[in-house]
Amino acid sequence: MLKLALSQLRDQPRRYISVLLAITIGVTFLASALLVGSSSTASLRNSLGATYSKADLVMAPSQAATDTYGTMESLAAVAGTSAEPGPLQDVEGVQEAYAHVVTPVGVQRSSDAQGQGTWGPDTDYAQASTVPEDTSLVPEALVAGDYPAAGSTTEIALDERTAENLGVDVGSTTFLKAGTSSDAAGRQVTVTGLTGVSQGPNAVGAIQLKVDDALAQALKLDSVKEMTAAASAAGEGDAQAADPEELMGSDYSEHVLIRLQEGTDLAAAQAALEDFATAEGIEATVATPDVQAQEQVAQMAGSNIFVYVLAAFAAIALLVTALVISNTFSVLVAQRSRDLALQRALGASRRQVRGAVLTEAGIIGVVGAAIGVALASGIVVALVAWGSTNQGFGFLTFEANPRDLIACVAVGMVLTIIASMSAALAATRVSPLEAMRPREDAAVGNRAGTVRLVLGSIALLGGLAGLVWGAVEANLAIAVAGGALSFVGVLMLAALFVPAVVSVAGLAAKPAGVPGRMARLNSVRNPGRTASTAAALLIGTTLVAMMLTGGRTAQHQMDTIFATEFPVDLQVELAAGSGPAAGVEDGTGQPGADAESGAGAGAGASGLEADEALAAQQAVAGVDNVDGAALLLPAGATGPDAGAGLEDLPVFASDPDELRSVVSGMPEGESSERLGQAGTILVPNSIEADTLTVTGADGSVELDVIPSASSSISPVMTLEDARAIGLEEGAAQEGQAAGVPQLWLDASDGVTMDGLQQLNTEIAQAAGVSQDKVAGDLSIRLLFSVVIDGMLMVVTALLAVSVLIALIGVANTLSLSAIERSRENSLMRALGLTRRGLRGMLALEAVLISGVAALIGCTLGTFYGGMGAHTVFAPMAEGIGQSIVWPVVPWWEMAVIVAVSVLAGLLASVAPSQRAAKLAPVQGLAVA
Repeated sequence: MLKLALSQLRDQPRRYISVLLAITIGVTFLASALLVGSSSTASLRNSLGATYSKADLVMAPSQAATDTYGTMESLAAVAGTSAEPGPLQDVEGVQEAYAHVVTPVGVQRSSDAQGQGTWGPDTDYAQASTVPEDTSLVPEALVAGDYPAAGSTTEIALDERTAENLGVDVGSTTFLKAGTSSDAAGRQVTVTGLTGVSQGPNAVGAIQLKVDDALAQALKLDSVKEMTAAASAAGEGDAQAADPEELMGSDYSEHVLIRLQEGTDLAAAQAALEDFATAEGIEATVATPDVQAQEQVAQMAGSNIFVYVLAAFAAIALLVTALVISNTFSVLVAQRSRDLALQRALGASRRQVRGAVLTEAGIIGVVGAAIGVALASGIVVALVAWGSTNQGFGFLTFEANPRDLIACVAVGMVLTIIASMSAALAATRVSPLEAMRPREDAAVGNRAGTVRLVLGSIALLGGLAGLVWGAVEANLAIAVAGGALSFVGVLMLAALFVPAVVSVAGLAAKPAGVPGRMARLNSVRNPGRTASTAAALLIGTTLVAMMLTGGRTAQHQMDTIFATEFPVDLQVELAAGSGPAAGVEDGTGQPGADAESGAGAGAGASGLEADEALAAQQAVAGVDNVDGAALLLPAGATGPDAGAGLEDLPVFASDPDELRSVVSGMPEGESSERLGQAGTILVPNSIEADTLTVTGADGSVELDVIPSASSSISPVMTLEDARAIGLEEGAAQEGQAAGVPQLWLDASDGVTMDGLQQLNTEIAQAAGVSQDKVAGDLSIRLLFSVVIDGMLMVVTALLAVSVLIALIGVANTLSLSAIERSRENSLMRALGLTRRGLRGMLALEAVLISGVAALIGCTLGTFYGGMGAHTVFAPMAEGIGQSIVWPVVPWWEMAVIVAVSVLAGLLASVAPSQRAAKLAPVQGLAVA
């Protein structure tokens, strides 16, 4: 068998080129999908999980924690420091527990810096994080120099972007100030090392420092000393007499990174750490970095969408690979049925013939799959390398799982063997004499057609039922399985309905004369050949249309969800003295706002005058990439009807037009249309009441609730309602209501992750506050958008592979069809059909088949893409009041798909038609 197989491969290698190409392209597609999955996980680890990517395990507050801040304090306490380890490091198997403690501090500005600093007049806001004893736990790479020495209070490591902006390098000195005033005590420090820029969303917008715990504690002590001195100077009791160290408070950490001892069992260590947390009463979870990153995605977006999308994509890629390889190899083996029958007539047994065919398939499958894996690796590496150089995509990382690559080679080999097995079995089930006769194509009127009709209908109807059920229940596994089964049913029925559709479409070819009529007749006369030619393109166009529809729907839906869950881009907390003084130029170049004008006809709290708040608002509104700014003034507090634990929350008041200009993505419904109307109040999702009582300086008012899907905003009422309960106009409002004035900002669509730090700096400077007063979820929203855009960029590149699959498939089947039809083509030539007419007939036939396949594929792809998008996004859509996720159909792209498919079919027909036209009629009629 092996000798026979090798002789076939050696003597007729051109016969296997089409199969080898199909296997290579199919496995390339599958391997690319898996590599995108593993690389996406690594990229997520570099972005959302950047701060804990180097750990073995991560301990973080549970999503169900009742006191998240208290849990973070407990985590810092049990982890301890590198100098004084906590009890967490005594857990069996733990080598080091590193609490990621961050201390805000100011860094001296460069001498040529313009404007006021974002921390103090001459300092910019920075985040100083401590360095663990095991520095390999630090996620950012050390670019130059060394980390600060243990116990040092005079050394720092600085991120390379800030070092470039400040014009410093390893060995340079700078000053750190824990206080925000111009005369606050500073500490001269030496830059001992440069690190990469953190991709973590919590670090966006700040200078990033690495310090030893000794310096972190010294900076906190400096801050406390300055506050107590300021309080004493203001005559506030005996604040200066208090011990500053007693006023420092406890550290807190959002997570603890765990490094395990070599050889420690991961699962056992995880269980031991969970038991420790339970025993200590800490509401925390213990997970691997990958799981923690994925849970962070789920927590932010409401669903682990990336895992679902990639799983579906890999499943689809597997199905496409199987269908393409099976279709191409089956056509080839079917064309060899006469050769196989001759081998049997000469004495070969059925087992020997089947074994030879399967051996050929196995060898070709391994070679093609290996080439495909190598090609896929090169494609994804190149895409990631190119993508990571683009602005905002620096987190993209290539990662390959060897098991996935080995599995791809195995899949290619197995699929090729299975594909050849069905045809080989069909050829060896009949006698050699019968196998040498022409095969009867499946049609509705014969047994083969009846079997195909029954099995195809069962697969189609059963698959559709599973797809619909999976979409309704939001069960992706069932939906993907149902969609795959229904598509198999479509392909099984293709031989019965595609020729009929091509025949109807062929009416448009009548003006072409004899070639047009013959092309139309051929599509009906040999339905099996027509269906085989259309199948490859049908698969490709269905996949392209499905991914385009799903991708556009995903983009639209994620934009809607982000806008709903993060309705306000940025929030600025204004303090006394914020903003330019009234009557001087603000950020717009115009005089400060009149205290009695516009929305700000009110005043702030904590001693902030109305003209200062208005000046800050207009200054910030003039910053580039700020499209809207609403001033929120403290007006009262919530009543007991807000719910347990939600009473006495600060309530703010804002001008209705300004509020509507900065709040986006309200849940669908009548209440969203009433945003900013008198008698209503916008509330976070934690308040579930239909009405809410707000108490102000002169009384209370009951307002209708307008619910949002966000938990990060404060309740906001209208200025009209606020004045009815005591909000005065044009005067200082100290003592009237809790809280300080805020600015809610709407950022322009042109803001990028890389530009967010500069935007935060400019906003802080315009508002006259330190940068830590600028907050909001814009960084999370931008980060998700960047990740999704990166994913779609790679998926779009993979779609080009599917077009290539279709082109190769059409060329394969047309070439084999031309060989099979040598006698009939030669007969038509002998009867008077010219070479030009023969080429035109084959070209028209290819165009008709390609056009029909593309139209059917676009229809199927739109349906599958819409159902898939609903399955994935339905749970999140329900949270924003959306019951159905409607597909976003990319009509222009669909038109391009049809045009490209027709062109692909035309190009694929060139070589076969040229060969057919060159063959002399006598030679063609002599073909056995």
